[in-house]
Amino acid sequence: MKNKVLIKILQVMVAAVLVFSLYGCGAQKSARSETSTANQAAKSEGMMMDTATGTAVREEVARPESPNVNTDVGYNRKMIKTGELQLQTKDFKKSVEDIVAKVQSLEGYVENSNIQGSNFYNNYQNTRSASLVVRIPQKHFDAFINQSSEFGNVVYTTSNSTDITSEYVDTEIRLKSLKTRHERLLVLLEQTGSLKDLFTIEQELGQVTYEIEKLSGTLQQYDQLVDMSTINISIEEVFKIEESRPIITFGDKINDTFKESIKGLKRLLEGFVLIIVAVIPFLILIVPSAIIIIVLSKRFKKNSKVKAQRSEEDK
Repeated sequence: MKNKVLIKILQVMVAAVLVFSLYGCGAQKSARSETSTANQAAKSEGMMMDTATGTAVREEVARPESPNVNTDVGYNRKMIKTGELQLQTKDFKKSVEDIVAKVQSLEGYVENSNIQGSNFYNNYQNTRSASLVVRIPQKHFDAFINQSSEFGNVVYTTSNSTDITSEYVDTEIRLKSLKTRHERLLVLLEQTGSLKDLFTIEQELGQVTYEIEKLSGTLQQYDQLVDMSTINISIEEVFKIEESRPIITFGDKINDTFKESIKGLKRLLEGFVLIIVAVIPFLILIVPSAIIIIVLSKRFKKNSKVKAQRSEEDK
């Protein structure tokens, strides 16, 4: 009887292990599919997957130096220069501090900054990033853009020049005309003796003064935009730097395939261990329950035999 009981317990345990193994394999296959999909999406966006955390991070690749850009205009024009710069770096803190120090050394300033740190409660957000809006004198615009590789890997740069010479000249002409009109109204205000004319001139003088202040503010804004160029800077932290390989040889393919096989074997072993760990809590519940059921079944059969024997004796 003891052997039968042990056999039944083993059968229950094996059945439970098979069920949860199939469940674990399905979960692992699903996770592997999601990881593969994430890898493909990451590669299409020029990113890499961190196998330790499963996080998609942009891969920092050493590229040839970017060509220098010259946006200077050789004649007198009113130009508003704006630029955009995206960087990747392994030393996030140093890159941000170096950029701020460089901007200040060029007599510029940081107009706006947004820094996002890592999230300890979210494994999928373990990199830092920063967005800076800096203003630097226009004479240093090209030098700053062309030297941006000092702060990290340059993903891309853009520069735009907007010619506002016509708008600036038109505003100057209108302002000059309004100032002349303002002086004439002041002369008329001193010469008039009628209260009605005085009220009309003062009302018109107030409107002209308002327009003069408005156009003066517009010219000041133009001057600020022309004198101080605007650059939007995005900084992203990455974990790995890989040199670009323009030619992939057959040996490189063998090496990459072998590395991928090792990684696959490692993931398989990790998945097997995780399945065993996942099954243990269920076995803790199933085994005692199976033992109780078997003991109760054994007692029930024993009681049934006793009752049957008594009934035969009574006959």
